[in-house]
Amino acid sequence: MRVMVTGGHGFIGSHVLVQLVDAGHEVACFDVRGPSAVAEPVADGYRFVEGDVTDAADVFDAVARFDPDRVVHLASLLGRPSERDPRGAFAVNVDGTLNVLEAADTHDVERVVAASSSASYGPSTGDRLTEETPQTPESVYGLTKYAVERVGRTYRDRRGIGFAAMEPLHGLGPDRHRGNVEDAYIVKAAVSGEPVSVPDLDTPIEVIYVGDEAAAFVAVTLADDLAHDRYLVGSGNRVTLSEFVDIVTERVPGADVTLRPGREEGEYPPFPPSDCSRLREAVGWEATLDVDEIVDTYVEWLEANPDAWTFDPSEAPWETPD
Repeated sequence: MRVMVTGGHGFIGSHVLVQLVDAGHEVACFDVRGPSAVAEPVADGYRFVEGDVTDAADVFDAVARFDPDRVVHLASLLGRPSERDPRGAFAVNVDGTLNVLEAADTHDVERVVAASSSASYGPSTGDRLTEETPQTPESVYGLTKYAVERVGRTYRDRRGIGFAAMEPLHGLGPDRHRGNVEDAYIVKAAVSGEPVSVPDLDTPIEVIYVGDEAAAFVAVTLADDLAHDRYLVGSGNRVTLSEFVDIVTERVPGADVTLRPGREEGEYPPFPPSDCSRLREAVGWEATLDVDEIVDTYVEWLEANPDAWTFDPSEAPWETPD
């Protein structure tokens, strides 16, 4: 199958590229930057098209030249940058998706599988997070991802384009270097040997291995038929930051990571554990690694690729004490 991956040199996208190439598909990567450390080893196995998803001409030209059967749309502005630049977030996440869908419609692409996010739900209560949970996004990023889902559904209904939105939870693993999120910051601090303090917060986060996320995107992209247009991608593996620090410091002896009193309650929106039954029933997908194994994999990659990442303690994803 011919598959084009937008944002293919990003965090999830690089792993999607590797899996598609390893499976023998004809693959093109559309991105504004060159190969990541994860994608580089298979760079000879796919076509790279440099371009910006916000530029309709770039997108149409790439789709016309490669003529993909299906598109995995992962080009996106991440959470914190979206909050800092709402206009840019809508330009990349929403307008960029419109460009991809218009190009797909023009050039008869069979299906577009787009990255949404669990942030499209906003703070959620209940025993489990499922696709039936009401979506009430409160962040700029969550709003853009909710818009991606609605726009994709409109093109499916009115233009007949196959469409599915993937709603991953918090991914971790090799090449997590952009978006200095909490768990990646802790692991990089430990491996670099830099002293950092971490707020002792009780709100758990759900962690999933990035390779498992990529496998979900690939499986939905390649599936013959899909019964739904939205799929949660989670693991059910939840830890608090203090529990995560314990896992990391056990894995990295000598790590100088300490806990301090947390911020005010409520700064992290609550999420119940995810239930990915819909995805499992659709394509037989299951998360494969638990949190300890994810940390092991990420630490091994950081140690083996010292030139592929940097760490700056001042870029903490939380307020630092005066």
